[in-house]
Amino acid sequence: MDIDAVITAGDGRAARKIFMKNKSLLEIGGKPMLRYIIEALQASGRIGQIVVVGPEDAFKEALGDLDVIIVPQKRSLTENGWEGFLHTLPEYHVSKRLTPDLMDKYRDKYVLGLSGDIPLLGPGEINEFISRCDMAKYDYIAGITSEAILDHFGPRKGRPGIKMATFHTRDGNFRQNNLHMGRPFAFMQELDLMLNVYEYRYQKEPLNIIRTLIEILRLGPGRIGHTLSLYMLMQISSGFYALGMEKIARVFCYPVTRQRLERQVSALMKARCRTVETTIGGAALDVDNEKDFLTLSVMFRDWVQQIETM
Repeated sequence: MDIDAVITAGDGRAARKIFMKNKSLLEIGGKPMLRYIIEALQASGRIGQIVVVGPEDAFKEALGDLDVIIVPQKRSLTENGWEGFLHTLPEYHVSKRLTPDLMDKYRDKYVLGLSGDIPLLGPGEINEFISRCDMAKYDYIAGITSEAILDHFGPRKGRPGIKMATFHTRDGNFRQNNLHMGRPFAFMQELDLMLNVYEYRYQKEPLNIIRTLIEILRLGPGRIGHTLSLYMLMQISSGFYALGMEKIARVFCYPVTRQRLERQVSALMKARCRTVETTIGGAALDVDNEKDFLTLSVMFRDWVQQIETM
């Protein structure tokens, strides 16, 4: 069965522009990053309709020759993701009306969600992720990539690289890799919470840590305790890792396991949630700033060849 894909590539409230431009339209190797992602999806052989959410006029100019649905961006990532999903429903795409009958018809529909700034994503990684997503058992699956895989793209002597931030668990250090498989109608009531937290994903920034803490405190009695303890253990562990004190960091992250995180997220989302690991790394190498973009531009061909051999 083909799976529809939604690429959220807007440049609204939570998005980071690079060189004052929507980063998905920045060119690497002579074409916008967004085109690489669309071409990888089309080459995978597993994807049906592709919906791209972002600045409509700019995207039509850059992608007009591709078989995609372009949806004008809304105010936030939450609205962009939701509107993109709705446009995978043929009836909604025509009428722009969401009715109870339509919700009942597509209640079990799931889509692949991804960002527009991962030009190293290839069809092999897409298919690896899809093959590991058991949507008969889960409503939402987040892709993760291990620190060991990401080290292949890190700085070396005489060679630039990108050092990606990771979260720390007893099972290892991982980065959320921008691939998501979800059944939005299953967790529609909690969609705002999930996407708000995703907007605060740049946890090196103190303001985003504060925003995340506020979101946790808003959870209310019965849900704050476990969530706050896991979050603080992960933050403290990351701090010690940054200081080079890995043994102490491992002590703090020891209570944090992938299974425990999955259970807690499932409880918060009121849905069945899981993480799935991919072993290539392209999906995790997103472009967060000008330095990363310049590094990726220089290393792009080498890294593409490296990924092809992984």
